[in-house]
Amino acid sequence: MTRSSPIRRHVRRPLAAAAIALALAAPGLAAAQPATIDLGDPSVMSQRGQRLALALPYGSSPGERVSVSRFEVVSVKAPDGWTAPDPAGFSFAKPLRRNVVYLRSRETVDAPELTVTVRVAEQPDSLQTFTIGVPPARATAVASAAPAMTPVSTRSAAAQRAARRAPAR
Repeated sequence: MTRSSPIRRHVRRPLAAAAIALALAAPGLAAAQPATIDLGDPSVMSQRGQRLALALPYGSSPGERVSVSRFEVVSVKAPDGWTAPDPAGFSFAKPLRRNVVYLRSRETVDAPELTVTVRVAEQPDSLQTFTIGVPPARATAVASAAPAMTPVSTRSAAAQRAARRAPAR
């Protein structure tokens, strides 16, 4: 009695071979769908009178590469009497190996507080709304308020250099 080779067994059972191939490919098919992204609390990196800059941390599956194209600013609201930046005017940036997205508005912001709604694409019920405080602009030193510098010596700089270079007595 002769035994058939293992190669022939697979050829004789094409349905079994197809089932094995499908079972091996199934994990790859599941990875094609994006995983859920959890948004953290944003940090304001700008102040009033500047373009709004936010750092928005997020959580994702280990090793998952997340594209900035998945993030969208849906709405921005300001208190009465203040103007909010246009939601369509935000740009997005993401460092290669950090789970944070940087959002920057096209317009400057003067409102003390904003309500920003962000959506993650390909995720049902992913709208998250954040109320953020925009810090006031820092005061800058004015030249007239700075103390005047008075020279330590009445000699000119050239005379001081000559005195230093002279041989010691």
